[in-house]
Amino acid sequence: MKKRHFMTALTAVLIFSVIPVFAGDAMWVTSDKARLKSKPKASSTTLATLPVGSRVSVLESKKRWYRVRTSSGEKGWMYRGKLSDTLPAKETEESDNLFSSMQSSSISADEAQTSRSIRGLSKETEQYAQQRGTPEVYKKALDQVLAIRITDKEVDLFLKEGKIGEYAP
Repeated sequence: MKKRHFMTALTAVLIFSVIPVFAGDAMWVTSDKARLKSKPKASSTTLATLPVGSRVSVLESKKRWYRVRTSSGEKGWMYRGKLSDTLPAKETEESDNLFSSMQSSSISADEAQTSRSIRGLSKETEQYAQQRGTPEVYKKALDQVLAIRITDKEVDLFLKEGKIGEYAP
């Protein structure tokens, strides 16, 4: 009788300790247009593209890649730099402001360099630049830089040629 209770308890412990292994660790996609790949290689076939905030379960890891299962049950590989173990914060508003995603940042400065102070181009930074006498040529140069648009394909090519991120050897 004691042996039977012991075996039942042992079986229960084993079952409850194995369930988390099969369930996988939860992670969330943190990069826009993160790609679920067929193999742990950037050049492999893309199975799906997942939006930021998508939840995945990690099944295994291999170097810089995780084999995951999506909430819809699809399995594939994702580069670890595209995932986080914490749910990404939702952005409160759409904005062209360069620093809009840093609203909750604790970064502060007593005095900013004039050339850096106008990057966000918000009303406050424009006023600050005017008060500090920032030359108009700096603002025009910054406007030209901010007007540059880069496609996803161009970014991907840059990462590939530079062997950066998921393209690193």
